[in-house]
Amino acid sequence: MGELFICNEPIAALPYYIEGIAWNVYSLEELCYYIENNTYLLDKDFMTEELCTWIGKEVKNLKLAERLRDIMRMDGRLSEFVSALLVGCGYCPRETIQEIVRVVREMEEKSDFECNKVRADRLMEKEKYLSSIYEYKRLLDSNEAGEQSKELLGNIWHNLGTAYARLFLFQEAGHCYEKAYALNENPESLKECELARKCLQNELKAEYFGYETEAFGAKLEEIVKMNNREQKAKYQKAIADIIFNWKEEYRRICRI
Repeated sequence: MGELFICNEPIAALPYYIEGIAWNVYSLEELCYYIENNTYLLDKDFMTEELCTWIGKEVKNLKLAERLRDIMRMDGRLSEFVSALLVGCGYCPRETIQEIVRVVREMEEKSDFECNKVRADRLMEKEKYLSSIYEYKRLLDSNEAGEQSKELLGNIWHNLGTAYARLFLFQEAGHCYEKAYALNENPESLKECELARKCLQNELKAEYFGYETEAFGAKLEEIVKMNNREQKAKYQKAIADIIFNWKEEYRRICRI
């Protein structure tokens, strides 16, 4: 996770698995951290008996587990469930809890299609490209898609194209951008379509690798200067490092 937590609650022997982002949490603090940083990904499916059992059995907080069960029994709202969980843990300050609950309530007022669009966009922002592709395609295949505006559908196709492009699937990206432009008539979609096609023809654009063109070009020029007998080992290591970093970056963005 890249974060250090000071946990006041017990650490679970068995983690709770959050399927949406393939993440294991071992404490209530970690669970609240997930909620705080992934509020837009929460939906009714978050309210489960499995979660209540984990909180009661693994985290040893029987009182909170029963409180959450009561909310579920009364067919309570997700915002009420989240509020009880955050308050019961005490990880987030009051102002943060109020903001999280406000966002959840705002999402509760949106249609399922609108909520799923927001969640897909959030997955994209977090560089969960495979998950966002799945969500965008599910939106486009849904019965509600036919009720949406051409502009909104075009924007979804555009974002789907961007997700494919980030995975270097330029043929699929170009198709999506083409569909997007036909619907939203946004010049940006047309521009991205042309870029994807150029990339498909091996005219790769540096922005898809996460580098600024000029900066990366200057770095390569410096490395090329090392290609001599005295600096041969340093040159080979520099090239190997670039390739290694590309591989690691690609593996990272391909994680679900």
